[in-house]
Amino acid sequence: MALRTLDQCLDQLRRLGEPQGSAERSDLERAAEAAGAALLEIEHINGEALARLIRNHPEWVPVLASCVGLGLEQLKRQLQHHLGTSGWISLARKSPERLIRGLDEAFGLVEAIREQKEKAWSLADVLVERVRWSQRKAAGAGKRGRALEDVVQGVVKGLRLQCEMRARFKGKGNETAPCDVAIPQGGDRAEIVIAVKGFDSTGSKLSDAVTEISRMAEVRLARQFVYAFVDGIGWRGRKRDFRRIYELWANHQIDGLFCVATLEDFRRTLNKAARRLNLPRGRSANPHPTPPFA
Repeated sequence: MALRTLDQCLDQLRRLGEPQGSAERSDLERAAEAAGAALLEIEHINGEALARLIRNHPEWVPVLASCVGLGLEQLKRQLQHHLGTSGWISLARKSPERLIRGLDEAFGLVEAIREQKEKAWSLADVLVERVRWSQRKAAGAGKRGRALEDVVQGVVKGLRLQCEMRARFKGKGNETAPCDVAIPQGGDRAEIVIAVKGFDSTGSKLSDAVTEISRMAEVRLARQFVYAFVDGIGWRGRKRDFRRIYELWANHQIDGLFCVATLEDFRRTLNKAARRLNLPRGRSANPHPTPPFA
């Protein structure tokens, strides 16, 4: 693939696991603010009042659903399961009572909103919620990092190649280095090795990731292919670290730098390397798996 500029690479990085664009997120935030203000004006929270609310403002349905812990995708699945359709806009306009009743019977929506409205929030409550949010975010970071590995593994399997995840490979002078994906497996059988590093927050882990990729470049044999698959907005806050990975690619010390936005380039490049190495292929696989970040 053609060498992109450093700025082009940085611009292609995206938040891990976030399918929505910034404009959509802003719309949802504005909806939350408006819905919150409207709920405060309602004297008695009940099913009828909530139905009137979403009939006039169907875009507020995800906001109300968030009060019982449902995200957008969960809301769609639950509506499909309980009401036979995931289209909350149409439901809110045509059958708002049915929509509210369904969510209330399944999740106690009315009582949850009533409790939130009537609760007198203290600073301690806010701080506790902040801590809980940060803990959930930290726990989710590991899952998002593994999801990025799943994207890469999906491409490898789609090309019918064998691989070993989170392995060590042997290079020149029998030295070894860690990698996230080894094709067809680790140790002295590694022909293609891939580092998969996704971060939405900044910190020392990003520097550690750069050290790991640099070690892969240092140990590699001339016949081995080394790729870095890097994504997440955390890298934008650590441009110096990202630049070090970019320079490894620009100086031909590794063979490619990819992210979710360049997934098709990664697939073509990996396939070309596998053909050049004459690697064995499995019997069948989906050649174009759907990545979880698409």
